[in-house]
Amino acid sequence: MKDIDWRSIDRRELAGLLKDAAQVSSQAVGEATVYRLGHGPREMLAIALPGGAVIVVEKTARQVRKRRQVDGDRVSTPASR
Repeated sequence: MKDIDWRSIDRRELAGLLKDAAQVSSQAVGEATVYRLGHGPREMLAIALPGGAVIVVEKTARQVRKRRQVDGDRVSTPASR
């Protein structure tokens, strides 16, 4: 699963995510709470576990493929004209 990323945060960081989120929905699951957060085009799940730990899961940002940079001092050849 290369397209998702997860990290552990504390409840203080979760409070910041909740405050900054454009959209929030939540659901209690046993002693845990699952939050679905929208931050612009990004969506993430935050899972608040008993004991204060929080796991954040989100889609990994796609890496933009860079084009090769052409040397500006390149000598032109008949084929490149």
